[in-house]
Amino acid sequence: MRVLEGKRVIVTGGGGGLGRCYALALAKAGAAVCVSDIDAKTAQATTEAILETGARAIAVQADVTQSAAFEELLDRSEAKLGALDVLVNLAGTFPKNALVDLPESEWDAVMALNLKSVFLGSRAAIRRMLPRRRGVVLSAASGTAARGVPRGSAYAASKGAIIAFTRSVALELRGTGVRINCFAPGATDTALWREGKPEQDVQRARSGGLVYGPDEFSDVVVFLASDMAHAISGEFINRDNPR
Repeated sequence: MRVLEGKRVIVTGGGGGLGRCYALALAKAGAAVCVSDIDAKTAQATTEAILETGARAIAVQADVTQSAAFEELLDRSEAKLGALDVLVNLAGTFPKNALVDLPESEWDAVMALNLKSVFLGSRAAIRRMLPRRRGVVLSAASGTAARGVPRGSAYAASKGAIIAFTRSVALELRGTGVRINCFAPGATDTALWREGKPEQDVQRARSGGLVYGPDEFSDVVVFLASDMAHAISGEFINRDNPR
């Protein structure tokens, strides 16, 4: 079902992991996709995979922690694909450190990539969407915002802020035709999730149903990006597995 036929989408962090999965799913649903990543090679690889499906796509290398870079990303996407309909903020990082060992520089880096990029991208996209009275912004949050996670205080704090940010901006957008939501796909078997985990722990989690496959949440992202979710804004869609 091509519920995004004719839509133009930007996916940040689209080079790998969930970003690649969601970019492909959005394309298969009919969208033209701008794949953005700090790593130009992975962004291009995802783009080529989309092009093989017959969908339109471009790759744009961008540091989404920088306002000028985000504006250039939107400019290049709209020049090639047309006016932006959907922004998906997925770029993120999850370094693991106990608070007592957490360097200030690492805290700042997590906040810049996980949170500031959502602010910069949402602001830039919504400024362009408001005159058209249509558009969707989606951001990746996390269930750790509510339950916490050991050695992940910076990550959980950044994701909790995304939820508060989303709900606040949604109130500003009432009646404008522009929507904003965030979501948590739960523990997902990606390179980021596997980082630092012994293989036996990975296999135990997979066999015990404690971690999801990367594609298992794609349909939810497609739905939220589509006009079928026209009545949903300011929500945190959470499929967390705290076990």
